[in-house]
Amino acid sequence: MQADKPIDEESLRAYYEQLPNEYGFASQCKMTLLGDIKGKRVLDLDCRRGKGVVKLSDYVGARGRVVGVDPTPEWIEIARSYQDDAWRRNGLPENNMEYLVAYPEDLAAAGLEDGSFDLVFANSSVNVDYCPEAVFAEAFRVLRPGGVLVYDGVVAAGARDADTVARARALGNAVQAAFAREEFEDIMARIGFEKPEYYEESDVRPETGYQTGCEVPVAESDEDVRFVKTTARIYKPRR
Repeated sequence: MQADKPIDEESLRAYYEQLPNEYGFASQCKMTLLGDIKGKRVLDLDCRRGKGVVKLSDYVGARGRVVGVDPTPEWIEIARSYQDDAWRRNGLPENNMEYLVAYPEDLAAAGLEDGSFDLVFANSSVNVDYCPEAVFAEAFRVLRPGGVLVYDGVVAAGARDADTVARARALGNAVQAAFAREEFEDIMARIGFEKPEYYEESDVRPETGYQTGCEVPVAESDEDVRFVKTTARIYKPRR
């Protein structure tokens, strides 16, 4: 999770091409506690096949706009293939969705400008991204002053063992790769966000998959730590 990792196309491509990313907890698509976002511009990080973008499209309505980004071109093509049907099913007069192939650590490469979104949505997939702190820093950059990052993910209730985290990341286990809550808050502060506000918290097990009965690989460890599913609203200061 080092913030000093090289952020270049070769490093990013090599990492994401080998990252296991099917059926884990991050595959869940809840989109909880966004508040009233009618007419807002929203960015969905690691949008996968676009189901969350479709939900957000309905939430923002005809005057809003939703952009989904993901580093997997095949998933973006799938998302694009059903967007016309999706906006019509949402009862919209025209399409308000856009999908871009982009590494979440380098949104500028996809043309996403500073201060261009009211809300950025991220789930626990960030825990296994190449450099999570760089992802959150990009979220900060593209948010307007007063905008909000919604992190619908997982934090750990105690200190983490670095070796366990590294093995969990290699397995693509977004729960077991979670930041300790204190570390998560320190990262937000370093980037410039206000202190996270937490909602709807509940315990989650490392083996939890995207649906009941689906379990994902877990890194062996003697670590004794509780993992907490949370929704955090994290504001970018207005000035």
